[in-house]
Amino acid sequence: MTIDKARICWYNRPHNDSVKIIKPFIPIILLIFLFAGSCATKEFSYQQFIVGGQCEIDFYTSNGAIANQVVEEVENELERIDSLLNYFSKKSLVTRINTDHRAPLDSDIVNLFALSDSISRLTDGAFDISVAPLMEIWGFYAGEKNVPDSGQIARAKERVDYRKIVVKNDSIFIPTNMKIDLGGIAQGFAADRIGAILRKYGVRSALINIAGEILAIGRLPQGRPWRIGIKNPRGEGVIETQNLEDGALSTSGDYENFFIVDGQRYAHILDPKSGRPARDFVSVTIFGREAAFCDGIATSVCVMGAEKGMKFLDALKIQGIIYHERDGKLERLETP
Repeated sequence: MTIDKARICWYNRPHNDSVKIIKPFIPIILLIFLFAGSCATKEFSYQQFIVGGQCEIDFYTSNGAIANQVVEEVENELERIDSLLNYFSKKSLVTRINTDHRAPLDSDIVNLFALSDSISRLTDGAFDISVAPLMEIWGFYAGEKNVPDSGQIARAKERVDYRKIVVKNDSIFIPTNMKIDLGGIAQGFAADRIGAILRKYGVRSALINIAGEILAIGRLPQGRPWRIGIKNPRGEGVIETQNLEDGALSTSGDYENFFIVDGQRYAHILDPKSGRPARDFVSVTIFGREAAFCDGIATSVCVMGAEKGMKFLDALKIQGIIYHERDGKLERLETP
């Protein structure tokens, strides 16, 4: 992708002790006033299935009117993002780009494409939003397992190359044989956008979970950090918990969307270079300041695999946890 403007930003690295588990949720939409705490601070919770997954937001404020304004603006923003980035919607911006091969962009979406390009270059193409043709032939869009032959993979790979995406004068242009899919970063982007809304209204304590992309604002009202449970990738419940405050966390795993053929697990995270599902990982958790950055890096490290991924994270001083299998057992790796 070529960017005509210097828009690329480099990112730096409950009223109880309940653990927030990163996992799928049941579709639901509601606003709940949970309880009153000290100093009249109240906890509010908002849930909705949108942006390709379950969104769950817990935030604290002493002003009920402000809480209602927050919820209204959060819902409007989630619906806007979904209308832009939903690959499966016939009316979304992504569908328009894939159909017309060009489209005008809002400034925040220009920044999202710039960040995607940055991560692609930083990871030597391990992250690539033009991977849609490969997702199609593996059957992940249709929900039908399919192991394509080498010829199908080779032909699809010819249509995958983030470097051919051009953003110029606030418009995007892609080759006529290419399709894009922002699913590897859209939910992290949404979490960051919701975080900006909460901060605008003066919320100092909140936890945003959009399909496993986590953004924490401040701490719990009692001063304790939020506790996040990382899902056990080969079993029920959590495999470990991590504290989080004023930061983001993203977990990607081979258990989220996969199929098994002849004893081989095929996960939905594809290697753009090989054209095949990434294999040398079970789950990857990335910590940082921005959820979109963590989202893209987590996907990238899954593609790199455990050993290369650890070297990449260590070189850039990015905190991460990688689980992979060795001799049939889970092995945990972590960067400082």
